[in-house]
Amino acid sequence: MIFPIVGLAIIAVSICVILKKTNPEFSLLISLMASVLILAIIFSNFTPFFNIIANCVTNFQLNNIYITTIMKALGICYITQIASETCKDCGYSSISTKVELGGKVAIILLALPMFENLIKTLEKLINLK
Repeated sequence: MIFPIVGLAIIAVSICVILKKTNPEFSLLISLMASVLILAIIFSNFTPFFNIIANCVTNFQLNNIYITTIMKALGICYITQIASETCKDCGYSSISTKVELGGKVAIILLALPMFENLIKTLEKLINLK
């Protein structure tokens, strides 16, 4: 799995370095296309991971809400990081900072139902005493 990723990255960076001097807009385009292809390679190999998680949820009768929330949060983290790094590569660090803030807010909003459940559970435990 790692060899196609490394090979694609080295080829893309080499092309970007050559094109950056003459056509910087093409350099950015090559960089974005390489990023998308690398992500496609990574996600195509992620299927066994999702199968293992699904089996654990089924076998151990875990609450699906928590696993789903964690998986969505991981997705938000990766997408936010990729977008932020792309903005930084283009020289727009102020936009990169806003993308990171947006990702943090999205995760907080995603986790709110879990916090509500936690507070309700704690409230029930406190009322039992």
